[in-house]
Amino acid sequence: MSISKNPHRLSYQSSCDCAIDRAIRLGNNYIFITGATRQADTPAAKSYIVYHIRVGDIETKHRYSDFESLQRSLSKLHPIIIVPPIPEKHSLASYAAVQTRVKDDLSMVEKRKRMLQTFLNKVARHPELGRDHVFHDFLDCTKIWTNVVRSPPLSTLPKNLLMMVLRKQQDNQIKILPVNLIPSQSTYTLKNPDPRFEQIEQTTFRIANYMTNHLDKSQRKVIRRLGELVSDYAEEGAAYGQLSLNETKEVSKAIRKIGFAVETSCAETNQMFISLEGEFSEPIQEHAQLAHIVKQVLRFRSQKHAQVELIESVLASKQKAYDNLQRIEEDSERLQQTMTTEEAEADQPPTITPEDISPEDYYSPVLQRNKIRPKRQWSGKPFQFFSAVGNTFSSILDVDPETTRRNQIEKTKDVIEKLQEALQLTRDDLLEASANIDEDLIRFQRQKAKDLRDMLLVYAKTHIRHCQKNKEAWQKARTEVDTIPSWPFPNK
Repeated sequence: MSISKNPHRLSYQSSCDCAIDRAIRLGNNYIFITGATRQADTPAAKSYIVYHIRVGDIETKHRYSDFESLQRSLSKLHPIIIVPPIPEKHSLASYAAVQTRVKDDLSMVEKRKRMLQTFLNKVARHPELGRDHVFHDFLDCTKIWTNVVRSPPLSTLPKNLLMMVLRKQQDNQIKILPVNLIPSQSTYTLKNPDPRFEQIEQTTFRIANYMTNHLDKSQRKVIRRLGELVSDYAEEGAAYGQLSLNETKEVSKAIRKIGFAVETSCAETNQMFISLEGEFSEPIQEHAQLAHIVKQVLRFRSQKHAQVELIESVLASKQKAYDNLQRIEEDSERLQQTMTTEEAEADQPPTITPEDISPEDYYSPVLQRNKIRPKRQWSGKPFQFFSAVGNTFSSILDVDPETTRRNQIEKTKDVIEKLQEALQLTRDDLLEASANIDEDLIRFQRQKAKDLRDMLLVYAKTHIRHCQKNKEAWQKARTEVDTIPSWPFPNK
């Protein structure tokens, strides 16, 4: 079953028109993270970093775990939308790698400020995520985030998102499928996969693997080595400064000039380190995370497709069982009608005409009694015993098989109606998911192309500036070195 784009796709949810929504939508305000401070809930409690968020005239504060919760909540509310990522959490190994805690590191805090600010603005610019009132509550200084998480619609989400109807309701309430049919992720294989989405999945998985295991990993190494090179340049510049104190006149001045050139290399390398980390390395990390988010969205769509096929299979099975029960019921009714007719005929006394009586019958009362009563009822004790045992066994198996069968027919009919409703809902959801993912993938590809262009320009300009500044510093150092006289080695 190939799923095409739904031409009757529902429009994005209407705006809630709250203060935050007006500030973002009407005021067209950029969301800023203006600072980061340390605070603690109680004097004895551990402190943590809170980030100051400002949109228009509204300002609020949140810690990193709140951003993590927001991203996770939006992903649950919108499983068919590519929700922007937040900066990754540091591993325990990262915390153990340095003497001070990593989250106390100023550069790490600045990096998180930049990436969290990018996350908020990408969510705000999204045509559907930016209108979600949960996102507005996150930016509202009058709302407590923990209370928002415990309230609808987040509190009404099912444990398995495949049970949620994706199409938005008029009242924005979460609707649950009437049947609980979830395909197994590990064992179920699509019977009729969509070739287009299969190709998209393969391409996305390949890009995600390349971004994570190659480009991002190699760029992290470059950034780390640039940081180490800055420290080495600083030590080397100080060493040249100390060496110049032991020399005199032109030699001392030349050594100092070399020291200045090394210090310039240190400063420019540090500037390149900062620029590449913020404008090249971080976008690469973000796109690596985005590639994995796209994988999750495509996997959810595939599971929704599998759910459609599973419901179709169960519905066909239940329909077959219902038809069999109906056929048995019809056969039973015909048999009952036949037996009733035969019993009625057997209860009527036989009609005897004079032609049926032979002369011998006048002299044989026994024969006459036999004609009037052709059947003889056995009343022996063995037959009574077996009849009682049979009735008891029948009552153990089923007191009233006809009533049981009719109940089964009614129950099966109810199940079929629920399955038919669920099938229609999941088919609509699959169309909705395909259309949403199509739009988001187009938006994602356009944004990725723009980001890559900007990243490569930054990469080139940063290296050009680094080389120019270093060249100027070392040219001045060479000019100073040329002033050193050749004495005590006179020219020939």
